[in-house]
Amino acid sequence: MTHKERFLRAITLKKVDRLPHTEQMIHDLLVAKIVRQELPGDGGNALSRWMNEPMSAENFERHVQARKFLGFDHVQLFPMETSEQVGVSAHGNPLVRDIWGCVMEKTDKTSVIVKMPIESADEIDAYRFPDVDDFGFGNIRLWLDEGSFFVAPQIETGYFKANQFFGIEDYVTYLYDEPGKMHRFMRRFTDFQIRMAQKLIDMGVDGIWLSDDHAYNKGPFMSSAFMQEFDFDYMKQIVDYIHGRGKPVILHSCGNLSLTIDQIVATGIDALHAIQPSLNDIYAFKRKYGKKICLIGNMDIQYLLPHGSPIEIADKIEEMVEKLFYDQTGFVLSTCNLLDLDVPVENVITMHLAAQKYVCQQAK
Repeated sequence: MTHKERFLRAITLKKVDRLPHTEQMIHDLLVAKIVRQELPGDGGNALSRWMNEPMSAENFERHVQARKFLGFDHVQLFPMETSEQVGVSAHGNPLVRDIWGCVMEKTDKTSVIVKMPIESADEIDAYRFPDVDDFGFGNIRLWLDEGSFFVAPQIETGYFKANQFFGIEDYVTYLYDEPGKMHRFMRRFTDFQIRMAQKLIDMGVDGIWLSDDHAYNKGPFMSSAFMQEFDFDYMKQIVDYIHGRGKPVILHSCGNLSLTIDQIVATGIDALHAIQPSLNDIYAFKRKYGKKICLIGNMDIQYLLPHGSPIEIADKIEEMVEKLFYDQTGFVLSTCNLLDLDVPVENVITMHLAAQKYVCQQAK
């Protein structure tokens, strides 16, 4: 099977020839180590660059080589967001307004929000979303033209993005005090995401990756009822549109999903990514939902991959293969977020080789 075929079959619950692999992102410096090249500097915020900056030909080639070596079947990307400097802070740092209207004070390492796009209830109906064509799509075209991998760009949905227009305290307050305005906002927000999905599908992407980090360690940030009314009902509209265009949908969602997993599955998504092992029982998810959705992730990045030995990593993957991939369906190997610089190269490679080793042993 090709990478595209394998990943599509996996997330649509069909049997595959080997265990599929993926990652949301690999830090540029980690990629350089895998392909034995030197890059200057500390790499900075690789996620920000992955989201917002055009990829050089050299960096693109490194990523292709590393992903093929590791056996990855899929690449997750972002429509690139433009921004402009609008001033200088009292600390001498640039103030930058992003495409959504959020103003941030930027340093070499991080960004601090100093002005939200919507600062009062009176501004909710007046807010205007950017045009889809204001975003950049060059990186997505680059990976589509390469042709090997299942390409699934990310668009935002629900609580995770919506609260960023207001700040979480005002967002929740408006849900109580201004439900009519917030529903009108969510309808327009959903319409924008559907237009973005339309643009991407028209480009020829293989699927759409949604993102909605709506939970923390103990559960969702809002009640299940509010999550349904102001998040999942709108997410389902996006999922239905994408399915209507003949494409699958993967949802990324961090945190403890035990209180919302039934609602997530009911949106009709094809696959669920992250499934943090310290917060979620992926084996229970497989037993209950394994005939409805594909599970992606669950490899621990808090201890196991950064600090564990290759043997510990191999043992964990053997366990995952036995309990999640016994029927050769419905599981894609991945970390529960991304591969960052705190993961040693030898552990990244062990993760790949062990997966193939134990699948081959099982096949015998």
